[in-house]
Amino acid sequence: MRRAEQTPEHAILIQRYLDFLRLERRYSDNSVKAAQRDLLLIINPPQQVTPTALKSILAQRHANGAAPASLARVASSWRGFFKYLLNNSVIEIDPTLGLKTPKLPRSLPKAVGVDALAALLALPLPQEFRFAQAHVLIELLYCTGLRISEALMLRAEALNGSTELRVIGKGNKARIVPVVDTLQARLREFVEPRQSHLLKHGRGQETSLFVSAKGQALTVRQAQRDIASHAANCGLGQHLHPHMLRHSFGSHLLQGTQNLRAVQELLGHASIASTQVYTALDFDHLSTVYDNAFPRAK
Repeated sequence: MRRAEQTPEHAILIQRYLDFLRLERRYSDNSVKAAQRDLLLIINPPQQVTPTALKSILAQRHANGAAPASLARVASSWRGFFKYLLNNSVIEIDPTLGLKTPKLPRSLPKAVGVDALAALLALPLPQEFRFAQAHVLIELLYCTGLRISEALMLRAEALNGSTELRVIGKGNKARIVPVVDTLQARLREFVEPRQSHLLKHGRGQETSLFVSAKGQALTVRQAQRDIASHAANCGLGQHLHPHMLRHSFGSHLLQGTQNLRAVQELLGHASIASTQVYTALDFDHLSTVYDNAFPRAK
């Protein structure tokens, strides 16, 4: 039995929403594609979709073995789509209101130990450009707490010895992060191997700070592979990926300062609740802060 197809009008509405995500919300290509897949699960025109129909789709996917995280993502895509339609007067009632998905277990990325990272970063830059660049990326991510996507948007001007970097984060929000002396020194050290690599491939004017084997802008996937490979070559003893470095930055900074608001600003979190989860604050620490700072606790 062939699956029913969406009407042309329905397809147009989905495309308009995907364009909204891409152009106005600045979603990545992967996020837009994921939203498109989720919306293609809905066959009926939006005006005819009911809460019961949506629950039925989720129930069927759950019966087919879909993970809770997958179901939560699907529901999130639907909520965004129908909210968009509601705001644009395409529908009058949001069918996702009251839609529930399985509760996700709280999972946090692991932080890398301070000593292990210090030992890795103390090593000289490798001769091979791919791993020299990975070394610089590791130091940058750990010293600034940037997301890998933010780091890969940096321009070559970052090599000019600035004491701060202006980055564009989620929601197209800009923030300033400081560049410590050791990172400045590492970036200066990276100037010559980067320029030699670009000239070798005829890409001397490439503006992206981090570049591929062919001298073009480095992708997230390439950066992830190179960071993991370099860390393994250096004997780190655990799989290293960019998000671990961001989490390590937040965790180690919080341990040293206990200034949650400062960590929130440096990580670029819109809500301090995100920072509390991200840095894995434990109840004992929160209780201590409360006891020491809140007048009624004394």
